[in-house]
Amino acid sequence: YTGKVIVLIDSESGSASELFARVIQLEKRGIVIGDRSAGAVMRSRRYPHEVGVDIIIPYSVSVTDADIIMTDGQSLEHTGVQPDELKLPSGVDLAAKRDGVLAYAMSLAGVTITPEKAGAIFPVEWKK
Repeated sequence: YTGKVIVLIDSESGSASELFARVIQLEKRGIVIGDRSAGAVMRSRRYPHEVGVDIIIPYSVSVTDADIIMTDGQSLEHTGVQPDELKLPSGVDLAAKRDGVLAYAMSLAGVTITPEKAGAIFPVEWKK
């Protein structure tokens, strides 16, 4: 691929998205923009159990059994990916449904878009 690769991450980016972003950085295949990622890449396995005779109480245990070490010798767990360019939306932008970070990333790819239009592409859905 000869085009530009631009990866957007934020503090909620975890797992495979972190691995992808870090490989893009390490292999110098593109640029990573946004906020430091979550640092949640270890694999865990869930072991379900039950206790009781007349009344059964189900529970489970999650045990981490693998970590991934990147080619630079580092783990992403609890550290995350530090973007090449730290870009964060302001509270005012979030409230106004503007996405200046996405608009900036798109400008790097040669696309002109306003932060307002970028904010409408992936609208923020507030948790209740």
